[in-house]
Amino acid sequence: MPPDKKLLPDLAALIAGLKASEVDAATTDKAKLHIFDALACTCAGAATEEIVPTRDALIRAAFRRKPKTLLEHPGCASAVLVTSCRLTECDDIHIGSCVTPSSVVVPVALVAGALAKASRETIFEGILAGYQVMLTLALAADGAANIYRGIWPTYLTGGIAAAAISAKIMGLSETQIRDAMGIAASSATGITGRVEEEPTPRWFVLATAIESGLLAAAAAASGIHGDEAILGKISSVWNPETLKLPEQAGPGAPLLVNRVGFKPYCTSRQGLSATEAFILAVRENKIDPASIEKIAITVPQQYRAMIDRNKRPKTKSESRGIHYQLAIGALHPDELCDIERETIRAEDPAIIHLLDCIEIANDDRLSKLYPVQWGGAAAVTAGGKTYQREILNPRGDPENPMNWDDVSTKLTTMSKFLKRPIPVDALAKQAKALDFAAALETLIGSVDT
Repeated sequence: MPPDKKLLPDLAALIAGLKASEVDAATTDKAKLHIFDALACTCAGAATEEIVPTRDALIRAAFRRKPKTLLEHPGCASAVLVTSCRLTECDDIHIGSCVTPSSVVVPVALVAGALAKASRETIFEGILAGYQVMLTLALAADGAANIYRGIWPTYLTGGIAAAAISAKIMGLSETQIRDAMGIAASSATGITGRVEEEPTPRWFVLATAIESGLLAAAAAASGIHGDEAILGKISSVWNPETLKLPEQAGPGAPLLVNRVGFKPYCTSRQGLSATEAFILAVRENKIDPASIEKIAITVPQQYRAMIDRNKRPKTKSESRGIHYQLAIGALHPDELCDIERETIRAEDPAIIHLLDCIEIANDDRLSKLYPVQWGGAAAVTAGGKTYQREILNPRGDPENPMNWDDVSTKLTTMSKFLKRPIPVDALAKQAKALDFAAALETLIGSVDT
């Protein structure tokens, strides 16, 4: 079977025809809330130690001297901002594709917009284009299954989205938008490798994909052409024999930003439902954590192995595993929003007690619901009684949405654990007004500090 020639041209046609004036109010409001969340998560990530190695490597590659501002090199600025947002593990996610889109879409659009001196409406169109590209391509590649085979969907699609966003904001033609995506797709493998030693190259390789996407848009603007059928050639996940083409990818397709969910705190989305189920079981039944005898967690088979590790965390990364999340969720719930995790309570007897109570198993029914629902259940035994709770759509899912107050509360709580607080109120105002110039100034100030 020949490589599929439909996906990139269809997306290019949709992107070229996107008009902010034709987007309904509900979709616009939903996008604004995602913009707010991404802006604040970017500021938060920029205040962590985790961003330092990636930021330093990118600056070293882009400059011969310390720059006055990262905006002197737009590719470097975009890459640093993207990784600042993504590393928080508080950014949003689309579960059907397993893509975390706003971490890429929002920073790239802001930098590309400033570079092109684009209007507010044009930048917003670029943002919508970015969501559409990332989610459509990752759905076609079955990202929610392939992530457990070593393919990272956000990395797989992020560079192509960066190319599309930049091309749209630059005002390129439909053909040039397609070329930009085709050029960027030439390096879209989605594979980062597995490195256990910290710091891993995870954030750095995502950053390089973003820079490549911006370069691809510049190449298309200069008349260089891309292969519109390259997807099936570059990665097996787009094999035309297994490709899951969306029912509609071109003009008229629904805007997928409406299907993106939020995270209520720092967590893998795979662990969120079970964590919420456990916390609610404890809270609703007024269970004293010290009295807990057993915590039986059940999740879909697809991601049980991913979350069932690092029972006694020693590092920041390990502390994001579900065992520690359950323990602090019961004893120190605000610390779920601590993205820096400078203090890990691994030696706290009360924490150790809960860690030793946890067992994680597969659930066949939840497995059949995946990837439409990423559910989780908890059975908590205390005082000889067992209390059960199941969550299919946790806080933040489109079916259980978070509003402006909910997102603000999350971000304000995150701020409590950072050396430099998030300007939550200012960012909310900027997002509601789509004041992209002021938002970019805030973000660049956070990474230039």
